[in-house]
Amino acid sequence: MRSIAEERVRNPIPVSGIIPAKETREFWHDPTYILTEDAVLPCGRVLYKAGTRVNPLDYMDLDRRLFFIDGREEKQVEWLKGQLLPGSSSGAKKIEDRIILVGGSPPEVQDKLGFEVYFDQGGELTTRFGIRGSPAVAEQAGKNLKIVEVAVDPEK
Repeated sequence: MRSIAEERVRNPIPVSGIIPAKETREFWHDPTYILTEDAVLPCGRVLYKAGTRVNPLDYMDLDRRLFFIDGREEKQVEWLKGQLLPGSSSGAKKIEDRIILVGGSPPEVQDKLGFEVYFDQGGELTTRFGIRGSPAVAEQAGKNLKIVEVAVDPEK
């Protein structure tokens, strides 16, 4: 069981349905959702009633970019390096952006980049944002997210 768990951490199941982007696509995602039940504070006071529309970007800013890449695709890893540290081969700059894998080994990609990486378990974020191709980058634009899927190898 332990070796199976360790293997899953080293090589998670790739996100289903995400393919290398064949063409660059830009679109917008509205993160607003409707509460299905009352949002209640620990003291018992109702903060928001069920049915209320809530946009998290009304209350906070997404102060970083979210990069979605397939770590098995070397061209995507190289593209990402250029996005994170343009004009620099030094990893000295602290990166606030988040690198989220849709395929590949987090420890291997982390070693290649020198930055912490995350994995989109079960396609939670890519599904919510409507991402179909990688690499992709999401960043705040007003009260929405601007998402761009980038064709780094369009002939593939």
